[in-house]
Amino acid sequence: MDINKKIQAASHSGARLRVLQDERNYLVEKSITSAIEKNFLGIKKQQRFKSLYTPTFDIRAIPVLNTEKSAEQLTITMPYIEGLGGERVAYRGSKTVAKNLKVALDFYLLNCIATSEDGSYPVSDVLGKLNSIKSNLNDKYERFPQLAEQIKIFEQFCQRDLHMPMGECHGDLTLANLKVTEENQLYLFDFLSCEINSPLQDAAKMIQDFEYGWSFRKEKESIRIKGEIFCEYAYPSFLKTLERLFWYEMRVIETLTLLRIAPYIDDQDQVTIDWFNRVMVKSMNKLAR
Repeated sequence: MDINKKIQAASHSGARLRVLQDERNYLVEKSITSAIEKNFLGIKKQQRFKSLYTPTFDIRAIPVLNTEKSAEQLTITMPYIEGLGGERVAYRGSKTVAKNLKVALDFYLLNCIATSEDGSYPVSDVLGKLNSIKSNLNDKYERFPQLAEQIKIFEQFCQRDLHMPMGECHGDLTLANLKVTEENQLYLFDFLSCEINSPLQDAAKMIQDFEYGWSFRKEKESIRIKGEIFCEYAYPSFLKTLERLFWYEMRVIETLTLLRIAPYIDDQDQVTIDWFNRVMVKSMNKLAR
């Protein structure tokens, strides 16, 4: 597989990727034709990210070298970073990589909390997002037989505003959006502009991977098992602290994050349909604890 096919296969955003070469380096050009303004705000997040040095990895954002924005397209140019990224981190990463990733992500979450401010997010806005999800589901309920009842239970659960740390976050921090290099650098990319701008949003996205296996759900069973073992070793300890301190808020954000996936699941993607049905049961069980 040539390098262009390799990076396009690794892309989960629907963007068109291609590799360019200048006099000395390889570059990645990313072209986006939908949700241009939201993606542009995500790129601004990526540019603002300040490197964080931890005992294991230096956490950095992939630099943005050039941005071109029009009404029809957003084009971003970044350096090509060689490393272990996406679901490959989970099934090819060693036990040492897993433990080092755990330390680095614990530092990342702690730093996000330290630089945040106490704030709140109205429950009315949560319910508004939920109504938007329901309006976009159309006829998909038949593929998710428990979803209507799950949404009803979740609506009843959302009784008060979310009181939590508010501040800059990645927004879509799954394994698919990070890359580990041989130089002990952890690069983040595909930052997402989100209305719930809180470290708890990143925590919920980590749970989506480390607990529910989102990024490697489509791999064959042997690889999924390797991924699950990796995630057990790499599971950030600070996630448990956040779930203890902000139990209600974490439940709301985790469930809402999962529900927002449903309208975009392709009708022919039985693997993701089955995955969604399984993890929604697990997430809803947490509401009853």
